[in-house]
Amino acid sequence: MSTVGTPEPKPSYRQIEGIAQSQAAIDEVIGEARKLLSIFDYDLRNRGYGDPARIERLRHFLLAGRAHRLRIALHDPDSLERHEPRLLNLLRQFPAAIAIHRTVGQARNATDPFVVADDHSVWHQMHHDQPRAIVALHSPPDAAPMHDRFEEIWLLSEPAVGSSTLGL
Repeated sequence: MSTVGTPEPKPSYRQIEGIAQSQAAIDEVIGEARKLLSIFDYDLRNRGYGDPARIERLRHFLLAGRAHRLRIALHDPDSLERHEPRLLNLLRQFPAAIAIHRTVGQARNATDPFVVADDHSVWHQMHHDQPRAIVALHSPPDAAPMHDRFEEIWLLSEPAVGSSTLGL
């Protein structure tokens, strides 16, 4: 994660309450992503993905490298057209770098939204109906299990939204 002569950032972990704190924590996690950003949620509502500053952060991440990827797994991707038009516009601009899937089968049982940057930083809401969440930055012991969990959810999902048809 660090270059020669640059010390590794210190791990940080904190509990957070409320939508505004969660949105700020998600922005922190996005800012720490170096190659892969993985998002699991019901439908992204109330997470700040309609905010122009958030979209600009995601755009900056995607422009920073050809191999950078954004993967989003949702229980209800159909709501994106109504609630997240800026995110869909970003998908049109970066169709090879962004994938949006719909959960199926066992993955539909997941109830805890999270955002993982690579395998080192994570925002994790304990249950979608509760405001309590955690954010861990530069902490592979906290983030790696969520990264692995996202991989399992991703395997139990199917493409839902494409850049041309928007899947709707």
